[in-house]
Formats: sequence, structure tokens, C-alpha cells
Amino acid sequence: MVELGTRTGANGSNGTNATNGRTIDGSPLAHDAEMAWREAQGASQIGPFDYVPPMGFREYWYPAVFKKDVGTKKPVFVKMLGEDIVFFRGKADKVYALFDWCPHRSARLSQGESLFPGTITCEYHGYTFNGEGECVAGLIDSPNTPVVGKMKGRSYPTDEHDGVVYVWMGETEPVPLAEDLPPEIVDSRNHSYKHVSEWDANWTEPVNQGIDYHEAYLHRKTFNYMGGWTQPWKFKFHGLLSKELPFFRPRVANYGGIKIVHEDEKRVCSNPVNVAYGEDFHPGVNASWPRKRWYMFLPKRVRKTFSLMGADGASLLGIPSFSHGVELPSKIRTGSGSEKPAISLHMRWMVPVTLETCRVWTYTIGREPKTILGKAYKKLWYHLWRKPNTITRINEWEDLVTFQKDRLRYDLPQKLSTLDTVVIYFRRHLAQRSRDFQRLGGAYGSNHPPTKGAGLHQVATAFEQREMVGIEGGDC
Repeated sequence: MVELGTRTGANGSNGTNATNGRTIDGSPLAHDAEMAWREAQGASQIGPFDYVPPMGFREYWYPAVFKKDVGTKKPVFVKMLGEDIVFFRGKADKVYALFDWCPHRSARLSQGESLFPGTITCEYHGYTFNGEGECVAGLIDSPNTPVVGKMKGRSYPTDEHDGVVYVWMGETEPVPLAEDLPPEIVDSRNHSYKHVSEWDANWTEPVNQGIDYHEAYLHRKTFNYMGGWTQPWKFKFHGLLSKELPFFRPRVANYGGIKIVHEDEKRVCSNPVNVAYGEDFHPGVNASWPRKRWYMFLPKRVRKTFSLMGADGASLLGIPSFSHGVELPSKIRTGSGSEKPAISLHMRWMVPVTLETCRVWTYTIGREPKTILGKAYKKLWYHLWRKPNTITRINEWEDLVTFQKDRLRYDLPQKLSTLDTVVIYFRRHLAQRSRDFQRLGGAYGSNHPPTKGAGLHQVATAFEQREMVGIEGGDC
């Protein structure tokens, strides 16, 4: 089943039957939630790339690099959305980004250095470029070389927030950075920890698995996961030490449905409903599952609302608490945080790198503690608890190894079911609200490519499509 919660229209007003918030085809947002749920009842075959681009939505800002990692002399190379980009310090301490291949003879600018303030010099022939990509000198050519003012490389708009440099990857005029930043990290009352890692997976699967409620099965094991006793360092001791003692309580048996608690132009959030604990009988196998173990002697935890991070009431977004949420272009939230400093939001922002890899920026966001002792406690909690348990053990040792390269195929038909309601919503409805569809008429590499002119990325996208197996997806 699906239940419709509060929806925020395009103008910010709320209502259970709001029609002011509409999709690109004019349908009310509430209609999308119902359509996604109905589609899930029939084993939907919406493919991963029918509307979603395999190399990412382009008309957005993405996190690229920590500003502190970009020195005054040596540039930094970053690959994102299939493009090679070099970052270097410009004037007034601003970090600039250029296409990494020198417009002269296509050597890598990232192998060069910043010989003069605010510029980067190619190591091959000494051509020097400013932050706008303009050639300002040919060191071994001539002080009066004719290429100055004529040779120019591609530049990318950059902006900064809280020590992170963000890049606009689109073809059209960039929106203000604040429009694409998660509201929680812009809120001055909050504090965030950031962790960056490379995942051997197409960016879409870390998004899909962040909203599909897989955790009730994949993460239920404690003693014998991924090698069992032969790899004791992977033992999930956090379940034993948590103050809620989840190890000693009944596990989730199944979810009875999905409740969409919020949807707007860029995100949708949900909770499970009618959650069953303990054992449940499955007639297809004529058996009950999961088996109740002797050590599960404590009662199930009772919550006012079901949120994986234990938050009741309002979230850090100012909407009802939720378990899973997805936001354009590639952010997922597990849990919603709380006004209480002890309850933090777990958010991942996927940055496509290649067709088979992505860079995952994990933000742990919560209210800033007001005391020195509180700040010290939260720092210890993050480094000794949240990071090793959630980010390493769960996200990297359990999630990633399940769908990483060569363990998940995109060329076979997929049949999505009820717990995939939000996955369907993202693939079909949210994707069509993206700026790529609004500004370009489609998304590069998807089954619905741009229709508004030939863009900068058509040739590269067409080439990369041939390198990927089966991006046709399911249905259109």
C-alpha cells in the first residue's frame, strides 16, 4: 500500500491534495506518488536508464574536492561525470577548474604547475592559462605569441561552501550554489562531518539501494557476515554495544507497505508502514521466517514514527521524519536527523566518475552541540561509532560488495516491486523533473536524450554508451 503525506508545491505551500506543485508534463505531484505505487504492484520494468542518465544529470552543482587539498603550486586532477578536470588556485584564493587537456596539443594540464599567481602552466610546451581558460603566455613561444587571446580551454564554474569546492557540470547558465546544496548543511545551526570514497559501481545503484529498504535482509547478520569468524575484524559489535541493544531484539520480518511522507520538485521521502517483527509464515516455502533466536529476549522497540536513525517528530529538513529519501541530482538520506544534537542525518551524495565508478560524499549532519564537552563527545561518537559502523561496515563492507562492478548487470530486465516504489518514483517521475529535462529536453545517455540543440557532451556520451553493456533499460 501507499499513503500520501504532506506535499510541498512549487511555490512552497502545503496540502494533502496540492495541485500547485506539478511535474514537467503538468501532472500534480500527488499523482506521481499514486502512479509509482500502482506501477509497483505490477512488477514494473522501468529500467535504470530509461530517464536517468548513466553518467549523471549534468545541469547541477556537484562536490569536487576539498579546498585545502588544492595547493598554490601543484594542481589537482579530478574525474567526474566522465570528464577530466584540473583544479588550481586562482587570484583572491579562489579555486578554478579547467578541462584537463591542454588546448594546444592535448597534454594534461594537471601534470603542470602554477608558476604564476592565478594561472596554470602546461608541462609540455609552457603555455599558461588563467582561471577562465584563456592563454595568457607561451613561455618558450614568444612574449608576443599570437596564440595569446586566441587559444582557450574549457572552464567550469566553481563555488565553495564549508571547505568544499563545487563544480557546475551543465551546459546552461548555473543556478546559485545554494539551490543545489542540501538545506541541512546550509543551516548555520548544524554541523557536518564529511567522508569521501571511491565506489566501483555506477552511481545509480548507490541511489537505488538508499531508498529500497534492503536493510531488513542484507544488514540483519551480525556474527557470520562476509567471511564470518575467519574475518573477526568485520564483526559488527556495534549491535551489542548500542544503547538500544538491537542485537537482543526481534528483527524486522517484513514491511507491509510504503508511506510517502513528503514530495516536492526535487525530492521524495518515505517510511515503511505495518512493519512486522519476529517470525512470519511464507506459504510459498511452507515455512516461517526469520527464525527467532534464543538471544532475542527483549521486546521490539516502539517508536512514534518509524525512522532508521531513531528520530521522532520533525526532521532537519523541517518536514515529518522519514526513513529514506532521494533528492536530485543524486543525494539519498537514510534517516532524517532531529533537533536533538545526539541524532544525526546520514546522507550520501553520489558523483558519477565513469560508467562503472562513482565518488561517494557521505555527510553526517546534526545540530551543533552548544558546549565544549558536547562537541568533544560528538567528535568521538563520529570517529569511534558512526564512521566505522555505518560508513565502513555497513555502506562499504555490506552494501558496496553486493552491487559493485561485475556483481550487478544493467542489461537484464528488472521487475520492481512494492518496496521499490520510491525507486520507480525516482527513475520515472523525479528524473523528468530534473533540470536536464527542463532545460535540455532530456538527459544524455538515457533513452530520452536532449532535444534542445546539440550539446557539448553528445559525442562523448555516444562513445561511452557503446562501452557500456545494456543501457537500454526496461520500458519507456
